[in-house]
Amino acid sequence: MSTLTMGKQSRLNIGGKRAARGNTRKRRKPANPLLMRDNAPRRLVGAGQFIIRMVMLSLVLSLIAVLGVGLLYGYRYITAHPYFDLKEIRVAGNDRLSYETVLKTAGVQPGLNCLDMNVGEVKNRLDANPWIDSVTVRRELPDRLLIDVREKVPTFWVRQGDGLYFADARGRVIAPMHPGEQASLPILSVAEDLPDGPKVLSGILEKMASGGTPFTQAQTAWIKLTSAHDLEIYLDGAGEGRGLTVKLSMDRWEVQLERLKVVWRDLMRRNEFDQAAIIAASGDKIWIQKRENPAAG
Repeated sequence: MSTLTMGKQSRLNIGGKRAARGNTRKRRKPANPLLMRDNAPRRLVGAGQFIIRMVMLSLVLSLIAVLGVGLLYGYRYITAHPYFDLKEIRVAGNDRLSYETVLKTAGVQPGLNCLDMNVGEVKNRLDANPWIDSVTVRRELPDRLLIDVREKVPTFWVRQGDGLYFADARGRVIAPMHPGEQASLPILSVAEDLPDGPKVLSGILEKMASGGTPFTQAQTAWIKLTSAHDLEIYLDGAGEGRGLTVKLSMDRWEVQLERLKVVWRDLMRRNEFDQAAIIAASGDKIWIQKRENPAAG
């Protein structure tokens, strides 16, 4: 009897140990309460920093908005204050254009606010005038505007269609000639496809102005640049008022002009200048065409 009892107890004990081991495997390790207590303050600190940043951002934006509104009202105040009203407008460099025309073209007048005025727009309006080559616009606070104009200088008349136009020293059209306008200018005629035409025109005019020609621009009635690359100048004040034509090659006009001056002086020395109707250069030579009847003109 005692042997059986011990065997049962032995089986029960062995089974109990196995059951205990099995239950131990299925159980999970409980969370550490100390770690849970440490994470809670960290989350609170992060949330607090986020709230502080949002508050600071709101304050900065509010300050910017206040400054913007203040600057806007300040700008409106000073651009309406009479202290900055224009009291003096100076115009320099104008000759053909009158003072009133410059102001009207610029769109400015005394009484405008100096700060509220757009200087760039004033300059653009003046640049659009065909007679203005360049212009500088500058304001001097609190109440002064300075306009410095450089005008285009008319040197020729050119014909376009039925109209007569002013042109500069390079033959570029400036503006049409209106009734009542007066000027004593030579008429310019330039053939097409002459890329060196402007350079030749500027060169001969510089020679005239510096005394490098035996004739002056005041004697010149017309200038032609022909398709044959010839430079023709008609002088209505030469030959005792009967006129004289000078012809030079555009390719060698400077060299030929120096030779023409020698012939010119020789004709004057021999009192034969008034007999000449044409003085022309042909290659390296200068030839003269006399009048058929000098006495009759």
